[in-house]
Amino acid sequence: MAREAWIRKFTGRQIFVHWLFGISWLVLALTGALFLWRPDPHGTVTGLGVYLQGSVGQTLRTVHRVAAVGLMLAPLLYIVLEPRGFFRDLKELVTITRNDLRFFVTGPVFYTTGKGHVPPQGRYNGGHKLNYWIVILTWIGFVVSGTVMWLLRGAVSVQTFRLMLLIHSLSFFVGVPMALIHLYLTLLHPFTRQALSAVISGYVKLSYARMEHRQWVEEELARGTAELREAPPGAGAA
Repeated sequence: MAREAWIRKFTGRQIFVHWLFGISWLVLALTGALFLWRPDPHGTVTGLGVYLQGSVGQTLRTVHRVAAVGLMLAPLLYIVLEPRGFFRDLKELVTITRNDLRFFVTGPVFYTTGKGHVPPQGRYNGGHKLNYWIVILTWIGFVVSGTVMWLLRGAVSVQTFRLMLLIHSLSFFVGVPMALIHLYLTLLHPFTRQALSAVISGYVKLSYARMEHRQWVEEELARGTAELREAPPGAGAA
């Protein structure tokens, strides 16, 4: 019986950057959630805010800042390590097609009922593009506001500091729902969780790729640039 073909979607460098960004983001979200209990650094400590005091609080701040460095470096490393892939992805992300818009109509029905189909999508479908743009915009919000709060505290006015705090919190509240959706679709959804292998081995099943990224698969095959295997790396015969 012939083994199902797999197609490469991500390189090892892209996988490294993805996990660096994802792990850093999760650590920041978990530690940052505690800080939300004390939105005014000059106010009274309440709720979980007591954990921000003493050695525990200092440790949490250190962990938060180490993860912040990872979050800031991840996109820059992508540019340095994989410039061709970065600019290719950027070009695709800024190109919003009619099929991307149709995806938001037919995609939810297909993923929840199995009826219909998603229109031909590129390497990133409409949902991926929405996720990426939210990630990019909140990344800018986190980096700018976080840098000011970390390194320029005391050098900026109280109003500016509080504005940065507001931007930081807004980035958190916008980013968390999309992160939860991303985790659900990647880890739990019976169809889309097949994409998880792409950020582990770099490969996804060709049948899955054809269904969700048909335009990308057909273009790769037509150009002769598709990297196909009978099994993902580490799963036996190549």
